[in-house]
Amino acid sequence: MMGVNALLDLIGAILPKRRTSDWPSSVEAIRAGAAFLAQGASYSYLRARTLLAGPRLFSDPDFGFALQICKWEAFAVAVQDLILILESELRPSLPADPRLRAAGLATLYREVLASEEMPEHRVGKGWDDVVAGFDARLAVYMEKPPLKPDAISIATALTILQHAPIDDAVREGDKMMVVNNVAFRFIDCQSTLRKKLDLAAFGSELARRMTAPG
Repeated sequence: MMGVNALLDLIGAILPKRRTSDWPSSVEAIRAGAAFLAQGASYSYLRARTLLAGPRLFSDPDFGFALQICKWEAFAVAVQDLILILESELRPSLPADPRLRAAGLATLYREVLASEEMPEHRVGKGWDDVVAGFDARLAVYMEKPPLKPDAISIATALTILQHAPIDDAVREGDKMMVVNNVAFRFIDCQSTLRKKLDLAAFGSELARRMTAPG
C-alpha cells in the first residue's frame, strides 16, 4: 500500500480506464481504493493537525512508524467499508438470505486483505482480530436495511482517530472533522468505483459465489 504501490494507486485513481468485469480486477479495485482512502485521509488529518510542526514530525522515525500503523489499520477497515458500501448498492441483485451475503462478503474481505503485503507491525499475528471484527459487523449489517456511505465510513474515521499519533486530549474534539472528511472521500471513491467497475457483472459474480455449493 505504501511506497511504489501508493504511487500506482494514485496514478490509477487519476487515469481513466475501461470498466473491468473480471473478479481479480474487482478485488484489486477495492484494494487500491481502500489504500488510496486510508493514506489520503491519514495524511490529510495529520498535516492539518500538526501544522508548522508537520515537516519535522513527518521526518521523525518514530512518528513515521506510528503513521504507517495508522494508515495500515485504516486500510483494513476501509476495505470493510468499501465492501459494505458496494453491498448496499448491489443488494437487490444479491441473495436474500443474510447468512449467504455475510459469508460471501467475509470471503471477499479475506481475499482483498491477502492481496496486500503484511505490514511490519502485523507480521507474526496477521489480521485475525480485524477479520473477526468484520465477521461481527456482517452479522449485524446483513440483517438490517442498507446504510448510506457516510454512515458506513464512520468506522474508518474512528480507526484513523484511534491510531493517529496525536495527543489523546485532541481526539474527541477532532471527531466530527475527521468523520466528515472521510465520508467525503468515500463518496468520491464510490463514484470512482462506479466508473472503474462493471457493477452489474461484479454483482452477478458476487451473487454466484455466495450461492455456489461448498
